[in-house]
Formats: sequence, structure tokens, C-alpha cells
Amino acid sequence: MNLIERISRLISANINHLLDQAEDPELMVKQMIRDMEGSIVELRRETVRGVARVKQIEKQIATSGAQIEEYEKLAKTALKKGEDDQAREILSKKIHTVKVRETLDKELVNAREVADRLKSDLARLEDQVQSARRKKEELIRRKHLAEADLRSQEAARKSTEMIKTSTETASGGAAGESRIADYEDEITRIESIAEAEREMLQQDVQKELDLQKLSEDTAIEEELKRLKGEI
Repeated sequence: MNLIERISRLISANINHLLDQAEDPELMVKQMIRDMEGSIVELRRETVRGVARVKQIEKQIATSGAQIEEYEKLAKTALKKGEDDQAREILSKKIHTVKVRETLDKELVNAREVADRLKSDLARLEDQVQSARRKKEELIRRKHLAEADLRSQEAARKSTEMIKTSTETASGGAAGESRIADYEDEITRIESIAEAEREMLQQDVQKELDLQKLSEDTAIEEELKRLKGEI
């Protein structure tokens, strides 16, 4: 698969859909990010070459234009001196240079199209990798939250088993009731800690989302202000 095909595949990829189909979404999104970052390096290199080619052709066109003007002056000077053969030779060079410039004009159009497409693809791929990075962070946060829930559930289960064992083996009376009350307090404490951790994680996620939205809103307003200034 060549670079253009690989870039097109990465740009058109639906990250959410691919992750939904993956057995290990976190592992897959990390691999996607590595692929994208590698392709960005290659695409940036190709973009630089494309832009450099445009500048090279523009310089060649400018040089040929100056040569055409110079040949025109030299031909007129030769005619004034009555040197028709010399004028013909100079005009032949001028005509050849005009044809060269016409070819360069066509090459410039194509080179600009290629450079513009490369720059557009580079920008879109950079957006995709940023989206993938945000998705990776989201998956990590969700994983940590799920692990915290599992730990709290396991702790609660163990405490429940301890209560059951104590109830079955205790001889009853105030001492047994006291132990049960202690275990119930322990369960309540563990559940409270798990709930607090879950709330803190949710708050962290919301803060991150709020910061991202603020950054995007600021960027939008700056772009809007710039466009208004250009109108």
C-alpha cells in the first residue's frame, strides 16, 4: 500500500466504529496513533517536497519571462543595425523559451494542485490523530473507573462473606451483634470510598471535557475574528 492509499485509509477511518469492533480498544487505538504519527512524518516530508517543487517552477517561469523580454530587446537592436539574420536567430531562441514557459505554466498548475492536496491531507490526518489521542485518554479514564468499581465490589463481597461466617460461628448475644455492626460499618466505609472515587473521576472527566470545549470555542472565535477582518 503506497503513502497516498495509506493516508486516505487513515483519514477516512471511523475511529469509534473500529474501536467498537476491537477486542482490546485501548490497544487498538494506541496502534492507530502509532500508524498515524508515522504517516504524518512521511506526509509532512512529501508536503515539503510538493511546496518546494511549486517554488522551483515559479522561479523557472520568472527566469524564462526575463529571458523572453531580453531576447525581444536584442532582436530589436539587431534589426535596427540591419542584422536580420542575427535577429532571426534571437527570435528563434525567444520562441523556444516561450514554449518552455508555457510548459512550465502547466506544470505549475499541477504542482500547486498536488501541494494543496498534500497540505489538506496533512491537516486532516493531524486532526485524526488528535481525535485518536482524545479517544485513548477517554478509554484510559473509563478503564480506571471500571477497575475502581471492581475493587469496591470485591471488597464489599469479602466483607459480606466475613459477616456470614461470623454470623454462623458466633454464639449470639451482644458480642456477635457488635461484630456484625462492625462489619456493616466497614462495608459502608468501603462503599463510601468507592462512591467518592467514582465522583472524583467523573469530575476529572467533566473538567477535561470543559477545558477541551473552552479551547475549541476560543479557537473558533479567533478564526471568526480573522475571517471578519479579511472580509
